[in-house]
Amino acid sequence: MKLLISGGKGLLAGSILPYLGGRFDLAVYDIDEWDITSASKGRELMELHRPDVVLNLAAMTDVDGCEDGEDMARRVNAEGAGTVAGLCAAAGARLVHMSTDYVFDGTKGSPYREDDETGPASAYGRTKLAGERMVLERLPGAAVVRTQWLYGKGGRNFVDTITDLARRHGKVRVVNDQRGSPTWARDLAAPISSIVEKGLSGIYHVSNTGSCTWFEFAKAIFSILNMNVETSPITSGELGRKAARPANSVFDLTKLEGSTGIRMRGWMDALREYLATGG
Repeated sequence: MKLLISGGKGLLAGSILPYLGGRFDLAVYDIDEWDITSASKGRELMELHRPDVVLNLAAMTDVDGCEDGEDMARRVNAEGAGTVAGLCAAAGARLVHMSTDYVFDGTKGSPYREDDETGPASAYGRTKLAGERMVLERLPGAAVVRTQWLYGKGGRNFVDTITDLARRHGKVRVVNDQRGSPTWARDLAAPISSIVEKGLSGIYHVSNTGSCTWFEFAKAIFSILNMNVETSPITSGELGRKAARPANSVFDLTKLEGSTGIRMRGWMDALREYLATGG
């Protein structure tokens, strides 16, 4: 099976491509070769590779940057995604499109299901939700994979950032009023492969299991690494970021398990392996 992949130099791609490469024939491009907002370039690549499935990993993911540049974020996250879906529909190819927990407002007191009401509180969330809708309108057989709190080698991520800050300063202040499921990007490879192989469609939530706050996540990292770091909890308001973050991002993974048979491992087990192996 041939996969055409956009966003091929991002954190997620770097984590899952080694696994996917053992199962599929891959054609991988990043923005310097394929800007997904360009229908003509996309059409050229579709004709060149004639993929069975397109895996759209391309996105504008700078959450605070999206607040300053929502028009650009919409062109990439919404219109670009819609363009890819239209190209797939015309070519008879399937599409797996990546999305985010930021489509929710984060006020639900229990894990989010795929059919829960959305209500993004940030430009990033609004543009990603618009992208989901465009994808499913233009290609109803597409699969949308929402994930959250990703870390891994090949891109900026919380694990590496917080350990670097701790080593430089000996102390850190970390938000303690946002809860989610830290997810090793590499652990998305098997679910995405299964969704591709089974030809699944619709929305799927995929993350490691269990939950914590960012403060608890940082404490776990330091504990595993045996780092003595003064770690202080703060509120989102004290941090003062431009974009609002969901207070609760935890996913219900029942649909994923029922459709693929895959049971995602706990976030602590994934984190231990990531830190032990260097990613």
